[in-house]
Amino acid sequence: MIGFNRILGHENIVHSLKNSIIGERVNHAYIFSGEKGIGKHTLAKAFAKTLNCRNGGTEPCGQCISCKTFDTGNNPDIITITHSKRDITVDVIREQIGENIIYRPHSNKYKIFIMPDADKMNVSAQNAFLKTLEEPPEFAIFMLLCENYNKLLATILSRCVTFKLRPVDHNLIEKYLIDNNSLDREKAQMYARYSQGSIGRAVELSNSQDFNEIRDYTLNLARELEKADLIKMYKLAEGLKEYKDEIDTVLEILLLLYRDTLVYIKTGSRRYIIQQDKIDDIINMAQTSNTAQLEKRCDAINDTRMKLLNNGDFQLMTETLFFKIKEK
Repeated sequence: MIGFNRILGHENIVHSLKNSIIGERVNHAYIFSGEKGIGKHTLAKAFAKTLNCRNGGTEPCGQCISCKTFDTGNNPDIITITHSKRDITVDVIREQIGENIIYRPHSNKYKIFIMPDADKMNVSAQNAFLKTLEEPPEFAIFMLLCENYNKLLATILSRCVTFKLRPVDHNLIEKYLIDNNSLDREKAQMYARYSQGSIGRAVELSNSQDFNEIRDYTLNLARELEKADLIKMYKLAEGLKEYKDEIDTVLEILLLLYRDTLVYIKTGSRRYIIQQDKIDDIINMAQTSNTAQLEKRCDAINDTRMKLLNNGDFQLMTETLFFKIKEK
């Protein structure tokens, strides 16, 4: 069951939120900002559940009617904003906030609105939301979840308490995966390091057979590229089309491989390597590569990811990338 005691990492934020409850200094609006899967939604839900717990305190009791209806997803006073389009439109704000906020809470102290993807509100939606935020009812609390809070209007930011969630320590994620996902230490360590501080991503990766297959393909691709001639490079680029829908994952794995090799060359240590189970591949690559070459490869991959994100030509982008990877 959700509560602050189930939050992985983010100790300073949890401490601040608990203090606001103890000191009765709960604000009308909060922003939880951070990468996907880092724990924004879990943190917001723990806070919301605690605020409306009938027994008070800094942890939800789990036994009162508010906690029980929250756990079953039926608490009428904790509302999660949903949207089906690319942006959150003004209609979503009017229908899900405007039409709800005119009524007092059904049976709780607060009526709490949790808005995932708040940075996807278009300008009209933000202006509509701002009107409510400027003069909120005393019972209303808003929790905006976003990856990039800078996309929100300055007038919204100025009225919110903003918390920036940092990556969770990989040791905490590793322990969580061992305790909750029945993974051995080596696999838990690998997924934890791959997650780059996102517990949600770590869990998703550990449960994904597709990821393991894509990873094996990508590491084999890297080996083939090291010895490929021009014709072979074109064939490898052609074969990559089968993974077009997963191209960002492929490029991320490739990037981490070159990053691991670069770190190994610079430090001579295995300690900071993400893919510990592929140490032989990394050592072999380190023996045939140099730092300048690996840095160029990493830059080329990042550039390709950005261009593909902006709908660049897939075949042209991947062929160009492979040429850059082969440059000495």
